[in-house]
Amino acid sequence: ATTTLPSFPHPAAASGGATAGGVYLLSAKQRYNERVKKGVAGFLVLGAALEQGDINKLRDYFASEDVGSWKDLTSAGYLLANAFRRNSSAAPDSLPSVKAWKKFATEVEGMTKSLKKKDSAGAMTAYKSAVDALGDYLTQVELPSVAELAA
Repeated sequence: ATTTLPSFPHPAAASGGATAGGVYLLSAKQRYNERVKKGVAGFLVLGAALEQGDINKLRDYFASEDVGSWKDLTSAGYLLANAFRRNSSAAPDSLPSVKAWKKFATEVEGMTKSLKKKDSAGAMTAYKSAVDALGDYLTQVELPSVAELAA
């Protein structure tokens, strides 16, 4: 009879993941920075589209799920804001970066409501307010200014 010896377990190689603390947050910032910048660039061209009455450009930005669209910016923007935690016990809503994100998102929501009502003047007013709120958000998440991203 042949005896089979049990194989010895191999040591586990852990990646660190969410428990890596600062390293994890740094990689989250790097992961979301480009998506946020692309989404912001897409948002900033909407001002000209509003002035020209180009509803298709607006519709495309808000309906698309591609990188650089509103749907992608909403997820990447919030996740980037949340990556500015100093410790894991801080509630996300207490972070200045998350507060700035939510203010921006609320202004954009006002813009989309005006668009649905076909109120282009109201949409332009809300757009300008959103751009102001966006400037604060970009400062909080340490990204270039609105002027720099619009160039």
